[in-house]
Amino acid sequence: MAYQPYRITTLGNSLQESLDELIQFQQINSQFALKFLLKFNKAINSALGFLKNYSFILYRVKRKTMRELSSP
Repeated sequence: MAYQPYRITTLGNSLQESLDELIQFQQINSQFALKFLLKFNKAINSALGFLKNYSFILYRVKRKTMRELSSP
């Protein structure tokens, strides 16, 4: 599954521990926990997906022509 890397975050680990505890005390079943984790994975991927875009800001840039670059 493509979304699983987000489960190793602090938030993902805490969610997994909480769901495991709820399953242990029979407050929810494992099917519900799995559905909840899948929704978490999709939501966190959507929320953090924009972080794949990069911007480079350059300061004090000098432009050179190819001729200037090739001359010693």
